[in-house]
Amino acid sequence: MIDSHIHILPGLDDGAKDRTTAIQMLMIASARGTTAMIATPHVIEGDWLPDWQDIVSRCQLLQTAARQAGLTLELYPGAEVALQLDILERIPGPGDYCINGGQYLLTELPGLEIPSYTEEFFFKLQTRGITPILAHPERHPVLARQPEILAGWIRKGILAQMNGPSITGRWGERIRETAELFLTNGLIHLIGSDAHSTRARNPDMQAIWYRMIELVGAESTKQLFVINALQVLQSRAVEVEEIGDLVFPQSTNRWQRLLKKFTGS
Repeated sequence: MIDSHIHILPGLDDGAKDRTTAIQMLMIASARGTTAMIATPHVIEGDWLPDWQDIVSRCQLLQTAARQAGLTLELYPGAEVALQLDILERIPGPGDYCINGGQYLLTELPGLEIPSYTEEFFFKLQTRGITPILAHPERHPVLARQPEILAGWIRKGILAQMNGPSITGRWGERIRETAELFLTNGLIHLIGSDAHSTRARNPDMQAIWYRMIELVGAESTKQLFVINALQVLQSRAVEVEEIGDLVFPQSTNRWQRLLKKFTGS
């Protein structure tokens, strides 16, 4: 497994508090089947704004510490960039803050809204040769109510990364249902733990792997956990299935209401 979203670099954000914690997180991940991870500290104007070279340097230092601890897990630099227009001044093209210094950028919506400039933000990145990857859309309340918004973005070339614990109910029933809807409709392309510590938000994704096999099969699970992540790390094109009309599960009243809304039935 490749963990495409984790806050493991100590001292940069609200993730691992120190190197000891980071190594413990790496040990948990390695023991449960993760072979590589993309370190994605927050990059937010006015809050956490680490220099890209600092991210790269800290990633290399943690990789060395991991080797000294006997771990073979590979670490790659990246960032989770807040969706703010001002921050685009720091990202003129592929490279800084992009995953492994390449052409893919992990970005995060504000917690409760979709800013009016969201499509402009995505478009500017794309015109600069960068492919945006939207972090954990299943957690966003607007996208949960209006999943067609995410489908529309994906049709325009945006990718999406799901947090693995969402599919096992770690964040509640609404988020679990939304994660299943997105997964089964081909709206997810990468999986990450979004781990911040060794406790509740830890990087153990073994149960997530098996749950995804139940939902979408072994081949698709490998595609999401491994193949797509390798393509992103190497700045190669990710195979994206064509998005048609969304198919809603009939098991809950909430999805029945959404189905009526989007089909008019």
